[in-house]
Amino acid sequence: MTPVPSDFTFDLATIWALIIAFAILLYVMLDGFDLGVGILFGTTSDEDFRRTMMSAVAPVWDGNETWLVFVGANLYAGFPLVYSILLPAFYLPVTLLLIALILRGVAFEFRYKTQRLRWVWDAGFVFGSLIAAFVQGAAVGAIVDGLPIENGRFVGGPFSWLSPFAVACGIGLVLGYMLIGASWLVLKTRGSLRDWAYIRILPLGAALLLFLFVAFGYALTADLAVMHRWVDRPWLVVFPAIGALATFGLLSRSSPTP
Repeated sequence: MTPVPSDFTFDLATIWALIIAFAILLYVMLDGFDLGVGILFGTTSDEDFRRTMMSAVAPVWDGNETWLVFVGANLYAGFPLVYSILLPAFYLPVTLLLIALILRGVAFEFRYKTQRLRWVWDAGFVFGSLIAAFVQGAAVGAIVDGLPIENGRFVGGPFSWLSPFAVACGIGLVLGYMLIGASWLVLKTRGSLRDWAYIRILPLGAALLLFLFVAFGYALTADLAVMHRWVDRPWLVVFPAIGALATFGLLSRSSPTP
C-alpha cells in the first residue's frame, strides 16, 4: 500500500483539485488523439488516408470534448477565485479555442457534402485542430510562466499570456497531440496508413523529448515558482517517472505489430 505524503490532506479543496486534474488528464488523452489526427490530416494529400483518418475519430471526437466542459464547470464550482482570474486572462485563447472546435465540428459534417469546396473544410479541420492544440498549450505555459495578478485580480492586457515560453509550450503540445494521434492511427487502422503513422511516432517522440528538456532547462534558469513544488512535494516525481517508462516502452517497439 502506497503511503500518503505527510503534506497531503483530503480536504474539500484537495478533492476538487483531484477531480479537475483527473478530468484534464482524460481530456488530454482522449481529445488529444483526435486533435493530433486532425493535425496529421494536413500532412498528407492522399484522399484515402484522409478519409480513413476522419473515420477513425468520427465516432468519438464530440464525446471527448465534453471533458473540457467538465473541467470548466468544476473549476467554476470548486475554485471560483481561480476561475475569475483565468477567464479574463485567457479571453482571447478561449475564444480562439471555441472557434477552432466549431470549425472542426463543421468540417466533419460538411466535408463529404461537396467536392469543389472540400479543400475549405479540410483546411477548417486542420487549422481548427492546430489552433485548439496550440492555445491549450500556450495557456498552460502562460500559467507556469506567471500572470500579472494583484489583489486576486488579473491586471494584464489581452496578450499578456503570449510569452515566448507560452508559445514554446503551445508548440510542444501540438507535437504531443500529433504523437498521440499517430499512436491512435497505429491502433485503429491497418495497411499503408498504419505504416505511415507508425514511422512518424519516433521523430515526434524525439521532438517532444527535446521540447521537454528545453522547457525544463528554462524553468530552472528562470526560477519559476512551479519548480518549488518539486522540492516541497518530492512525491510528484512519480508523474515524470511514468512518462519515462512510457517512453522506454515506445522505444522498445522496433517494428509495428502486424
